Amino acid sequence: MEKTLQPQKQLRNSRYTDVCDEPLTRMLSPIKGYESMPVVPLEEAVSDVSNFFDDIEGCVNEAKRNCKQPANGLSQDESASIYLYTMEFDIEPSLYKILNKALRAENRNKLKPWFPFLKLFLTALYKLPSCAPQPVWRGIRDVDLSGEYPIGKKIFWWGVSSCTRSLDILESDQFLGKHGTRTLFLIECKHGKSVESHSCFKNAEREVILIPGSYFVVIGQLNPAVGLHIIHLEEIDSPITFVKPPFENFSLTSKPIQNKPTTFKQHPPVQNGNHVMLVKPKTLAVQYSPPMKTLGSAKPEKIETSINEPHSLVPDSHIQPPLKPKVPEGKYYLFRNRVPLVAR
Repeated sequence: MEKTLQPQKQLRNSRYTDVCDEPLTRMLSPIKGYESMPVVPLEEAVSDVSNFFDDIEGCVNEAKRNCKQPANGLSQDESASIYLYTMEFDIEPSLYKILNKALRAENRNKLKPWFPFLKLFLTALYKLPSCAPQPVWRGIRDVDLSGEYPIGKKIFWWGVSSCTRSLDILESDQFLGKHGTRTLFLIECKHGKSVESHSCFKNAEREVILIPGSYFVVIGQLNPAVGLHIIHLEEIDSPITFVKPPFENFSLTSKPIQNKPTTFKQHPPVQNGNHVMLVKPKTLAVQYSPPMKTLGSAKPEKIETSINEPHSLVPDSHIQPPLKPKVPEGKYYLFRNRVPLVAR
């Protein structure tokens, strides 16, 4: 069995950074058949794939010991399947690496040994309430993927997509860092599953999982600093079900958990200038910069506005926000109504 990984994949916790492995140039066949499998204990669910690992039995035991009183009404085995997915095995490869490789394989026969685990794992995820619509992050170091994600393109991600709700976590040296070439994906997810209560790392990573076969449209791109590329995705409903739910009566549109996404009031268009919106804890300000030819002499006008209602997102690839002084690299968030957002 081949266990050699490329240098950029040898980072720990690379389930957040394996996005370049997604097959964007071809459409894969639907994943079907796993849903007819029975739900079995975790030990049995991984028995057909145990040959990929050196000590899967010990990892399963650790997972179950740490999931004796699971949250969200999950069984011990269901919770432990999530725990096992998030684990970094002492001896590579970790389970998520081999699972995602099989999910992204064109030959669907390679996925069949994973069907018992998929049934248990996806049953657990579908039982979790979907997060309220909110931005989550993932990315990759040393790679610029902006050319593969042009605005308007619709794409599937076939792997289990681990994301974090905290940009600070993704910018840590353990993940992408703050220097060099990086691609950050800002994802407005609809059906993300918060697994903090079941993760091996608990609340430390603020992990949100997107189900295999999630469908997105690229709605914006931003290059706020040298080497930093931000790609803005919106999760949308697929016209075809490519990965069936584990049970017929399961749905991704469960009651959301209590998260309060930021919403913004729509502003009228401004001629011959750029907007930069500053997101603060309780206030919202729109700062208008005059045309570029007068930027050196004119001061920005600051207009306070209230946060009352959400509005639709209209990306414009021709709008580039000026790099504001003292705004940390990577804090340019997304486009809303032709407005680049900057968080402080």
